[in-house]
Amino acid sequence: MLARPQRDGVDGFIADLADFGVKAVVTGPVVHYALQPVEGPLAGSSVSTAVGVGELGSWPAAAPHWVHLPPDITFASTYTQPQATLPGWICHSRNIGVWDAAGHPGQKWLAHVRAVIGQFSEAAA
Repeated sequence: MLARPQRDGVDGFIADLADFGVKAVVTGPVVHYALQPVEGPLAGSSVSTAVGVGELGSWPAAAPHWVHLPPDITFASTYTQPQATLPGWICHSRNIGVWDAAGHPGQKWLAHVRAVIGQFSEAAA
């Protein structure tokens, strides 16, 4: 497993994603990055996503709850809420479940978001 130096907050989140080859940048109220889901209709394609800067104050002790996605990424069942995000984007409620100190938080977060995007429903789009 990759050794992780002590780091937290927005800068820690960005560095943790970088540990796995994902470049993230602060864009207004969010940290924006792209990744490739490994399952579902979007598998293998680059998908833009983001996390609210305000949700990263407790990183890595607590994981963000909201996954920010462009409007063309929809789900058969989702709960959304207006939040500070990129223009036109939607914040989807996606509980990560158990979040503990075991493992690298960047790797766990990327796996979570890839799984969320893997639930994309072409029928809902």
